[in-house]
Amino acid sequence: MKSHITRGMMALALVMVTDPLFADKGKTLYEKSCTKCHGTEVFTREDRGIKGLEGLKSRVKQCSVAAESKWIDAEINAVVQYLNKNFYKF
Repeated sequence: MKSHITRGMMALALVMVTDPLFADKGKTLYEKSCTKCHGTEVFTREDRGIKGLEGLKSRVKQCSVAAESKWIDAEINAVVQYLNKNFYKF
């Protein structure tokens, strides 16, 4: 039973990452919450502090708390995927 749940969760995660609508969700969430504090210049500067995908996810979580966005994990992951695809490319 436990392995069926794990497989189901993994399949759902794969769909969420590869689904174009999910990718659009990340952009929408970013534009709604993140641009209150900064623009895209923080992603393209030479001295950016984010060095990997885990660091990006951690920063998005921190920022979602600071912005009081109350994002769930799926929303955080959508923003991470959007930022990685369009700016970081890890």
